[in-house]
Amino acid sequence: MKKNYFTMKELPVSERPYEKCVSFGVEQLSDAELLAVIIKTGTKEKTSLSLAMDVLQRHPSYPGLIGLKHLAYEDLTCIKGIGRVKAIQLLCVVELSKRMARTTKKDSVYLRSPSEAADFFMEEMRNLETEHLYVAYLDASGRLLRHQIVFIGTIQSSIANPREILRLALRYDAAHYIVLHNHPSGDSTPSKEDIVITGRLKEASEIIGIPLMDHIIIGDNQYISLKERGCI
Repeated sequence: MKKNYFTMKELPVSERPYEKCVSFGVEQLSDAELLAVIIKTGTKEKTSLSLAMDVLQRHPSYPGLIGLKHLAYEDLTCIKGIGRVKAIQLLCVVELSKRMARTTKKDSVYLRSPSEAADFFMEEMRNLETEHLYVAYLDASGRLLRHQIVFIGTIQSSIANPREILRLALRYDAAHYIVLHNHPSGDSTPSKEDIVITGRLKEASEIIGIPLMDHIIIGDNQYISLKERGCI
């Protein structure tokens, strides 16, 4: 009886992820091939490479690797051939990628410019599906003391009260701070509400004596600094 599937060993050597990695370097592997190495084994009907392709196509709105960042455990285990262990492996890979994007020597994280702040938070914030308001608290030299999410949801001036932001600034003994929030649409263009919030924060910060250094809006691999726009 003729089988309707093939094994990884039946692929040409040049198309097998492990052999391809050794011969040509890991950079030459496609997204699906990289995932196939993580998944390791397939099923009787599918190779690990076919399973990897299923994973990359699982999210209805975000195909490809970006979709993987939006998949939960339940989404992954709904894929035939992805069980508990494989789902956890994939979730761990996603979490590692986030941490690697943010990892530097903890004693030397300096956010002295809009680009440094945006680069540090970009990978974590650009894939968030709802608006998150982050605050980065800095010492006088621009060294990051602490960062914290202070609000989740649609940000409005009536909700983004400076009190909690400045309370934490005093708690962490910050010299100044940077506010960042994401636009889930991917477009970092500031809204009128963003400008209003920035003005309120700036005024309150001047009274307390802990200046607002910037308000950065994170889009999809793009950002806008309201300081550079002249709003601060």
